[in-house]
Amino acid sequence: MKEFMPWFSARAQGCPDQVWHAAREPGKSVLKITWDKAGGFPAHAWGYVQWTVRPFTQGQGCDGTIDDSVHLIGLRLCEQLGFDYATLYDEAYPEETPFEFSPEDQREAERETEIPPLSIEALQMLLEDLTDINHHSLRTVLEERLIEIGALPQPSDHPMS
Repeated sequence: MKEFMPWFSARAQGCPDQVWHAAREPGKSVLKITWDKAGGFPAHAWGYVQWTVRPFTQGQGCDGTIDDSVHLIGLRLCEQLGFDYATLYDEAYPEETPFEFSPEDQREAERETEIPPLSIEALQMLLEDLTDINHHSLRTVLEERLIEIGALPQPSDHPMS
């Protein structure tokens, strides 16, 4: 179960200090996630509570709750570039179940995510966020594709001094 709340009421419900402080920034709120059957969590974990700041913004760092937000940003940026993020995911992880992100799940993630405008910086931050959520193979495949189409510069063979 997910419950959004303003920062000023989160502390009374047990929100950790670091989340509470981060959520006090303009435009931010607290998301309380209670693991339950409806969320697809195993029975032994039901009742566990996680706290996080929303909307997710690139570079925020991984707290175990951002995968859908990172994938949504990847989907949207890749759509603007004219290629399919799901295909890249499946290429990166051929042994896994094909990438699936239903329209309903995307709508839910949209409520929790700040989608950046397409830019080199947004693409570079997406690569960093993929690393943060341990999707290293996807990062590699995506980075190669972005360089191939000219959306990112070629890595330099010589470091700048």
